[in-house]
Amino acid sequence: MRSLAIDVGNTRAKVALFEDGRMVSCSVCSDGMLPAADRYIASLTGARPEWLPADCMEVSYKLKLPIRLDYATPETLGSDRIAAACAAWGLYNGRPIMVVDAGTCVTVDYVAKDGVYHGGAILPGIEMKFRALNTFTARLPLLNISDAATACDPVGDSTCNSIVSGVVCALRYSLEGYASELSRRAGEEVQVVVTGGDATHLAAEWPIEPHLVMRGMNEILMMNL
Repeated sequence: MRSLAIDVGNTRAKVALFEDGRMVSCSVCSDGMLPAADRYIASLTGARPEWLPADCMEVSYKLKLPIRLDYATPETLGSDRIAAACAAWGLYNGRPIMVVDAGTCVTVDYVAKDGVYHGGAILPGIEMKFRALNTFTARLPLLNISDAATACDPVGDSTCNSIVSGVVCALRYSLEGYASELSRRAGEEVQVVVTGGDATHLAAEWPIEPHLVMRGMNEILMMNL
């Protein structure tokens, strides 16, 4: 069976094609022209686009999930966070898991070793922090994500490197702090997995799974056929 996972953003969509549960391609779709598939599932950030197939399933807390949600407001929980947590549980079930999705925002999600999702944290991402420092100060320059590609030294030896330290290093240290606290709560070391466009800047020694959200969407689709 061919299934298509569609992650709909504000200006474009990322699509992943699966054949019998195995991902065979992943690409960006900006014109609404989707590969043919037998089943479709989408993660939406806003209104449902007209070009989505009528029978396309939407990721929701109301669907059958491989994890159980213990979240006060599940109706507000982002579908990408749900999908990433489901995929991480599929990879590391039986262990406490911290899922990091490093995009416009950086999300941290915690799944306990019994498969219960407890929530997490939402932090401003790298580019958002760069823009904020430039917007709300008089003289700090606007950096971009390519500036974050340099090795991150906590002691910046220039204004630009100090900004990189205050943004990238601080985010890394925040994530390390979350991992430490969640490990303390779990009574054992959490398995951290990182995904998202800025994953390489923040992953440190943690494994990166670039298609975690797409894989989670396909798992959810398979559970709800």
